[in-house]
This record gives sequence, C-alpha cells and structure tokens, in this order.
Amino acid sequence: MDIMFSSYFTGLSLMASLIMPIGMQNAFVLNQGIRRRHHLLVASFCSMADVFFMSLGVWGGAQLFSTYPWLLYSISVLGSGFMLVYGYQCLQRAWQGKSQFARGEAKHELKAIILACCAFTFLNPHVYIDTIVILGGFAANISTEHRPMFVAGGISASFLWFFSLALLGAKLAPWLARPRAQQVIDGVIGLMMFGLAGYLLKFVFG
Repeated sequence: MDIMFSSYFTGLSLMASLIMPIGMQNAFVLNQGIRRRHHLLVASFCSMADVFFMSLGVWGGAQLFSTYPWLLYSISVLGSGFMLVYGYQCLQRAWQGKSQFARGEAKHELKAIILACCAFTFLNPHVYIDTIVILGGFAANISTEHRPMFVAGGISASFLWFFSLALLGAKLAPWLARPRAQQVIDGVIGLMMFGLAGYLLKFVFG
C-alpha cells in the first residue's frame, strides 16, 4: 500500500513540476478564464488530452519519438508557425485596444476556442516531451502493477492545475478583464508567443 501511494505522489509531483512553468497552453487557459469564455471547457480539454498522452507515454509511447524523430521536429515547426500567427493577433489586439472575445457573443466563438485548444495542445511539442518522453521514460523504472497509480497521480496534477488556472482567471476577471489590463495581457502573451516560436525554431534548426 505504501508503494502504491508513493507511486501516486511521484506521478503527482513530477507532472506538477512539468506543467506549472508558464507556457503557451497555460497562458491560453488563464486568459480564457479572465475572459470567462468557456474556460472550464478549455481546462477539461487540456486535462483530458494529458490523460491520453500520459497513458500513451507510460505504456510504451515513448518509443515512438525514438523510432520516428522527425515527428517531434514536424510538430515543432507547425507549432512555431501557429504561435507566430497567434502572437501577431494578440499584439494586433493590444495595439488596437480590442479584445477578440470581449464584444458580446462572437460568431463561431466556441468553434474558434476548440480549434485553439487543439492547436495549443497538439502543436505544442512540450506536451509530448513532458507526458510521453519524460513521464514515459520515468515510468519505465516503475513496475507494471504500480504504473496505474503513477498515471493517476499525473492526471490529478493536470486536472488540479488547469482548473485552478481557469478558476483563478475567472476570479481575477473583474480587474484583469478591463480594456487596459486586457491590452497588457494580450501584449505580454503576444511577445511570449514570439519568444516560444523562436525557441522552437532554434530547437529544430539549431
């Protein structure tokens, strides 16, 4: 029983250390919370994606990138392209003082948010590195019967983190959803997207 709990808290702490640093996915979840635009759906999507990728990594998926290294490079190139476009849109909104989802119910808003979720998740190489490569590699040292508890710990960390971000953003919305504050947030996110895109391109071509 002690080993089972140890496996659970190992997965919890390892996943928490991997997902807590601010990245493009975290920034998107937090900003949707601030805008109060389907933020719980966004948190659920990101968490469920982690469930899939963690399970894939722990039960053999880590070999995928070893066998086909070009996959991660392709994801990085596509992800960097998406981040450049998204970063440009954020900087454009910051410059013009407009917020994409602040004008009532935008047409096709839910569809746009789901597509953005997919892009921030499936075109984010850090998701694959964290869940499949690192967690999958770590799980190789854990006995088969204890791996479900290890995965359960990682899943708990993911759900706690993403829902905390979404709810924190919604809680801070009265202050951070003001036009001037949103301009600053869009500007910071835009610059961060450009920086992350540059980092990914350096990873691919460096």
